[in-house]
This record gives sequence, structure tokens and C-alpha cells, in this order.
Amino acid sequence: MIKASITTVKNELSGYIEKVKSGQRVLITDHRKAVAILEPVESIHWPEEIRSRIGTGEVKAPRRVLNLAKFKQLPAGVGASLTEAILEERRQGR
Repeated sequence: MIKASITTVKNELSGYIEKVKSGQRVLITDHRKAVAILEPVESIHWPEEIRSRIGTGEVKAPRRVLNLAKFKQLPAGVGASLTEAILEERRQGR
């Protein structure tokens, strides 16, 4: 989680909003005391473990919400799976 004072966030708000859009959380402090957290709206529904990993930068939040209807319309894969192809290459020593 990023920490920043009220003054810093106020002076660089656009930059902090970009960080939040990319999934980061910002702990806002006033005289070194935590007073607020700025986080993506969607993240309030995520489990705490995911939110904490996003806060540490270990993972990144998606930039858009998955459109499940469009996802289901995608054609199914044809042929061998990627996993099978990689395993075959390993067996052949490539």
C-alpha cells in the first residue's frame, strides 16, 4: 500500500488517481496518522487477501470488468492444449 500525506495527495491527485486505477491502494495520512484509504471502487468486493496483495504490488487489479456474455461467445480452442504442446516440447528437449 502506498502512503502519502494529505498535502502530497492534494498536490499530485491526478498521479494518485492513476495509481488507484491500476489497482493500488493509497493510505492517506495527516501528521503521520492514517486517516483514509483511497482504493478502486470494485476492490471493496474483493477478499482482503487480494486487496492486500494489490496493495503490496504483488498482483495488479484488472483495468476493466470482464464482460461474461462476450467471453462466453468466444470460440472454443481447436487442437492440442497449450499445456500439452509445452510438455511435448520439453519431452523433445526443445
